[in-house]
Amino acid sequence: MEQSIESYIKNLVRDVIGQTLGSLQIQGDRQTYVIANWKMNKTLAETAEFFQEINSSNDVTVVVCPPAQLLYPAHLFIKQSGKPVHLGGQNVHWADKGAYTGETSTAMLKDVGCEYVIIGHSERRQYASEDDSLVNMKVKQSLMAGLTPIICIGETLEQKNSLQTEEVLASQLFGALNKIDSSHFIIAYEPIWAIGTGQSATAELAQQTHAYIRSVLKQMFGEKAESISILYGGSANQSNAAEYSKMPDIEGVLVGGASLKAKSFDGMIKVFAKGDQN
Repeated sequence: MEQSIESYIKNLVRDVIGQTLGSLQIQGDRQTYVIANWKMNKTLAETAEFFQEINSSNDVTVVVCPPAQLLYPAHLFIKQSGKPVHLGGQNVHWADKGAYTGETSTAMLKDVGCEYVIIGHSERRQYASEDDSLVNMKVKQSLMAGLTPIICIGETLEQKNSLQTEEVLASQLFGALNKIDSSHFIIAYEPIWAIGTGQSATAELAQQTHAYIRSVLKQMFGEKAESISILYGGSANQSNAAEYSKMPDIEGVLVGGASLKAKSFDGMIKVFAKGDQN
């Protein structure tokens, strides 16, 4: 972890690209997740309605990430429903507190019932100019506070077409996880070219990429990488969830637009629940 990112990626590409990714053994006890990222959507009334309608499963960890203004109401609605649904934030600041107008600290997230937080989403990278160094600081802060980071990585269409996917993902993983020993985090592979476009990756392509991601994590964390959950995001919906659920290195989904309706989100939970897969 002390080597430069350039030498790390060079060695990684040399050692890993040539591997047969499908031959990786599945080890460890990976948790399955279905996570909703509402982005900048929903009112208070719509939030109440969602938690009244949503179902859940003890075989899948269900996490809902509303906008910051709806976190505490969502926490109350979840408690009132008695359903095993967990709460997450969409963003967090790297500092404990201070003069950072409009930001949210880990203490604030925990105070309103959050257990998870999304970090490094491509929209944050694009609109707020977040880079891997800032993502790393946020991951460290979240882990120290006892929150589980959901770390987003993914390549653009230009990078995909230029055959740079592996290099980009390795760079993002190395940057986000630099000098981090804990493996108590979730990786969400969200190809930027698929987010909100309806052009999702095929299950086979997603599996190949997830297997590559796991091989990178194994280079960094050893056998602990076998227990890290890697989720797919990027136009994931009820129609394609079943195919993703069959893949050995896809432990669930991070869902955007399809998570706004309780019915479609429920359908994805059922797909990933044990005993409901075909």
